[in-house]
Amino acid sequence: MKRNNHSRLTDKNLDRLSEFLNRELEQSILAPQIPNGAHLFYGSYNDSALTQANIQLVSKILIGMSLGYVEDAPLVMMFEYKPGKQTVIDLSDKMEKARARMFIEGFQKQSQHEMVVKINELVPA
Repeated sequence: MKRNNHSRLTDKNLDRLSEFLNRELEQSILAPQIPNGAHLFYGSYNDSALTQANIQLVSKILIGMSLGYVEDAPLVMMFEYKPGKQTVIDLSDKMEKARARMFIEGFQKQSQHEMVVKINELVPA
């Protein structure tokens, strides 16, 4: 992703956060549905670039949690499904975390196997 594009997405996310906080200060509707310590991401029916970029970021963070270099926390998307209408979507349920761990463990096993094969090819019989 180009730096300029990354900056635009960051600006969009900050704008969405500001809008969300202002709405919730006026009337708290969605905040009670968000777990403490959650990472918040934004998505919208009319901004697929922002939604896709944030889904990619969620995937990277989920892998980081599985590998242990990102602290485990809920991943929540505030999704605008109609103008002015939002819902909370939990993106880090146990099934997703289990799939990420299985993928990583499979990658580790395959990599280890390939390394053993390479080493064995170098060792004279």
